[in-house]
Amino acid sequence: TAPGQRHGVRGALRVARPAEIPGVKKKHIVLIAAVAVLAVAAVFRRAWHPETRPNVLLITLDTTRADFLGCYGRASARTPALDALARDGVRFTRAFCNVPLTLPSHATIMTGLFPPEHGSRVNGVAGISTNVPTLAEAIAARGYQTAAFVAAVVLDAQFGLDRGCGVYDDYDVPGRIDPQDEMALIRYRRGNEVADAALAWLKGRSRQPFFCWVHFFDPHRPYYLDEEPTTPPDPVRAYEAEIAFMDRQIARLMGYLREARLAGTTVVIAMGYHGEGLNQHGEDEHGLLLYDEVMRVPLLVRLPGAPGGGAVSDATVSTVDILPTLFDLLGMPAPAATSGRSFGRALRGESLPESPVYFETLFPLTEYGWSPLCGVLRGNGKYIRAPREELYDLRRDPTETNNLAAAGPGDLAALHGLLRDMERRMRIRTGSELKVDAATRRALESLGYAGGGAAAANGKTAETLRDPKDAVWMRRVFMDAEEDAREGRFEQAREALVKLVAASPESMAFHYKLGKLFFDQNRFEEAVQVFEGMTTRFADNYAPHYDLGKTLIKRGAYDRAIAELDRAIALDDRKVEVYNNLGLAHLCKGDLPAATKAFRRSIAIDARQVDPHSNLGHVLLQMGQVEE
Repeated sequence: TAPGQRHGVRGALRVARPAEIPGVKKKHIVLIAAVAVLAVAAVFRRAWHPETRPNVLLITLDTTRADFLGCYGRASARTPALDALARDGVRFTRAFCNVPLTLPSHATIMTGLFPPEHGSRVNGVAGISTNVPTLAEAIAARGYQTAAFVAAVVLDAQFGLDRGCGVYDDYDVPGRIDPQDEMALIRYRRGNEVADAALAWLKGRSRQPFFCWVHFFDPHRPYYLDEEPTTPPDPVRAYEAEIAFMDRQIARLMGYLREARLAGTTVVIAMGYHGEGLNQHGEDEHGLLLYDEVMRVPLLVRLPGAPGGGAVSDATVSTVDILPTLFDLLGMPAPAATSGRSFGRALRGESLPESPVYFETLFPLTEYGWSPLCGVLRGNGKYIRAPREELYDLRRDPTETNNLAAAGPGDLAALHGLLRDMERRMRIRTGSELKVDAATRRALESLGYAGGGAAAANGKTAETLRDPKDAVWMRRVFMDAEEDAREGRFEQAREALVKLVAASPESMAFHYKLGKLFFDQNRFEEAVQVFEGMTTRFADNYAPHYDLGKTLIKRGAYDRAIAELDRAIALDDRKVEVYNNLGLAHLCKGDLPAATKAFRRSIAIDARQVDPHSNLGHVLLQMGQVEE
């Protein structure tokens, strides 16, 4: 079926119409339809009776747009494995994420709660609230072997997604603590390595049922082609190549299930957890805006025995619905606090009542000091709450180019009220406090996530903050400047960052990258000027005081450095790098006891780091404590 074509009742499955099948007469249509429905129902009942305990393979696809897969109508796609899943199972045409960011989107999948409810709302800032149970915990408690194989540091175990997993393979590699260390970082694992790890675990399974989550990150920017390009590749072509590479790894997983005769006893769910802007609405990546190119995702579900192969559902579903659906399929009672709802009825070919979808992004605020966005989707009506509100009719305007906010005040008010009602019903939780080490922070930076820390809103309300859709061009310029800096084009990067600081002085990330650019070139006087300005503008954030302190060490201003690092600690006493640099400042002054105390505190926070151990060892040698 071509994308956008509509057949049947919303929420019902669609299969090829018997009248279109060669050799089938119309008088047989009723009989064929009846047999098909009975077959689906029988397999569904057999596979999900509580005693049968099917396996679960959950595959999450980073940065994967639905309209870039062959099964969703893209002629140039090279996605035979995902297309085969669609042919054997159920393809959802209206699946959405609730937040276009990796960590909070997975937290939503694994808890069945909206981001405000589970507490993990942006990457690298907070993990799942400790009092929120996870899907893996619930399944493990019922005798399942559980494992997860994740590809990127943004899903590191410290963020709480490991809870309930007997194996959580996040390939943790401790790094050096100095943020200026330019040693190579493993930013993410390629899909073949993730598949290797998952297959090794799957091949060691006993008869005990398993839950296996496999995460692929490959389609995320920067994109790589399989072949070496002679000229900079077209981003869309490179993006398609990354999806094709990921698809080949999925084919390996599916091939093993067939070879091991597990396909008939395994629920397979493959779902994107956000898309990619590809310069639609001015956004080339994701996280900043809430249009369908980043919110609409592929969702393919294959049931054991592959009943109803090739069926298509128009039911509106989202990532928050995965957990209650799996509970339904496994015959387990869903947690009462779940905000999602099971779409098991849609898998059985029944209609699914329309349900609104909540979505949000705090990324504009935490990264740039701009207004956060949130909204709601009901039917074809989509509302985005922003400094300038937006309203779209997705049926008539699927590309969201015609904002009806001014023309449809009645619809606007209705959806605005619905959003407020949904928010009032949520139990807001604060995510778990994290102790993100310097290596993780640098790796998050390298993936485009939260480099210099959260930007302060300076007391402004969301309505008075800058609208992200007006500032999206700055994000593109910023990413280009970061690439210029990495490639050694320092003057180009400097010019761009100076312009960005002038255009959006509320964006701490722009100031930070400019200061870091000077620091990396040993232009410490200029770096000090930038960081001193930040300590005034963003006085309540630990990062500017830390950055100024470490730069003052380079200039030999140890007393001033100690004062700034003490201020940073007063604002956040959990940062290993601050204590390590404080120890260096005291060491340079010759205060060995104070240096020892600072290095020990750094190690107490995170003992995996190299630098504080090394520095403490040198201080102890100077103090004559050779054995220690």
